[in-house]
Amino acid sequence: MDEALQFPPDDVRRAINLTGYAFTSQVKALDTGAAVATLTCAALNQTNQKGWLNVKSGTSTAAWPLGLVQMDLKAVVGGVTQHSETLTFQVIDGVTA
Repeated sequence: MDEALQFPPDDVRRAINLTGYAFTSQVKALDTGAAVATLTCAALNQTNQKGWLNVKSGTSTAAWPLGLVQMDLKAVVGGVTQHSETLTFQVIDGVTA
């Protein structure tokens, strides 16, 4: 338990209210750093889903290059910018027709 927060690490009560935050996100190819996509980010209803953020691609992912890509989230609130950890994941060919 994190004594400063008084909640176990996996407790949803640790979530923060995202009202007022502006989020942006990009996906880039890991090997070249080339931009793959700009993602849209929208905080969900912070009364019912505190801390939840919807992140999605506005275009089809079918054109994304296969292989490893990386992304992060940039949050700006009150003039302060913060970045999430960088997430790396693999884009594979579609399985379902």
